[in-house]
Amino acid sequence: MRPAHHANNSGTLFRNPWPSADKPTWSELLTISNPLSWYNSHTLHEHERAREIKVVKPDWGTSSLKTSGLTKEKCIVGTWLGHAAVMAELPLEGVQVSSSMKTSPRTSTGSSASESPTRKSLWVLFDPIFSIRAGPTPYTGPSRMKPSPCQVADLPACDAVVISHNHYDHLDLVSIKLILTRFPKCKYFVPLGNKSWLSSTGVPKDSIYELDWWSDVEFSPRDFGFEIEENAINSVVLRFTCVPAQHNSGRGTLDQGTTLWSGWVVEQFLRPKIEESDKLMVRRTRKGTIYHAGDTGYRRSAKSEEVCPVFTEIGKKLGPFDLSFLPIWRGGTLSFISYVGIRLSYQEIPSQFHASPADAISIHRAVRSRNSVGVHFGTFIGSENESYEATIEFDEAREQQGVETLEDLSQCEHGRAGLLDIGSSIAVDIETR
Repeated sequence: MRPAHHANNSGTLFRNPWPSADKPTWSELLTISNPLSWYNSHTLHEHERAREIKVVKPDWGTSSLKTSGLTKEKCIVGTWLGHAAVMAELPLEGVQVSSSMKTSPRTSTGSSASESPTRKSLWVLFDPIFSIRAGPTPYTGPSRMKPSPCQVADLPACDAVVISHNHYDHLDLVSIKLILTRFPKCKYFVPLGNKSWLSSTGVPKDSIYELDWWSDVEFSPRDFGFEIEENAINSVVLRFTCVPAQHNSGRGTLDQGTTLWSGWVVEQFLRPKIEESDKLMVRRTRKGTIYHAGDTGYRRSAKSEEVCPVFTEIGKKLGPFDLSFLPIWRGGTLSFISYVGIRLSYQEIPSQFHASPADAISIHRAVRSRNSVGVHFGTFIGSENESYEATIEFDEAREQQGVETLEDLSQCEHGRAGLLDIGSSIAVDIETR
């Protein structure tokens, strides 16, 4: 019996299996008003919740660690690189720095070791795009309003590249080729149907891991080139899990839905070193969890009460998460509308493929995230109005749903959520479970 999200028996066509992904019902359509209006820039800019999203040079968590008082060995650092691109640093247990790592930390010949950090962390890069445009050529597709805060040459390290789906704003050819050149030993994780494209760019097939929803793959730190401390008391397992998302795929008119879309969960587990025969009897301790939702919708339209049930399932099976990255806005395809000063209200259009700011907060709660950062906005946009609108509505929804700000370090029943400047980082403590 084929999975519900497979639209054929060969695993070459995919679908969203939930009513929340259907087109709006007639009753919902009848309540929809004209989605177009003129932006009132003055009102948006002066709103008490408005936040200007700046572009800053990444320091990979240095300032955030200093502000929070956390130590690098006990926290996850996430850096937003614009749109859905994120670099996450997960500190590893029981690994040491070898002499070879000190001189050439998994970069190609000629890379500067002095620019790289001490190698005791796993560096995971999600949906990287450093290009000016998100399209099939350097001259087509939506263009950035906000520049990339850095380039591939500026990345301190990269052990894994994780791709959510093959839309141009999430899977960028130029960025992948540059990463391959600078980090030739990097591993790549993609949903079903994307391996052949990645291989065609020059990525070795044995470095690509192609997974279906709810599938996972596990590694030892040795698989990423780390050396294990001789006196380490625990064995370390790193797990990458492909999880469902409500979206679609396609890089042209003829390949719609032929590759899978997903979110991803990255986890570190510790297990006492024991005899092989006793391993099944010993419970693993989880120490460090990251969730990247990719690109996803939550409901058919803003006025629909039918929501995607899979996020609650993700939370039950794999949550809670120490740090999550959640999309809060649509892609850049319609950015030309705001460029001419027109507002396109997501409340008056079908929204099954893109979560609204309020939806993102609902997803934060459903997956049981301890700390969530809103992404997928403020980059490939037509005007600052889109960015202001997203920040205002995200903060309003956060407060309405009882979620605290990222700056609140007290115990929070429903976790924390907030936004970062492009290029800035957040450090969050790791909860051992």
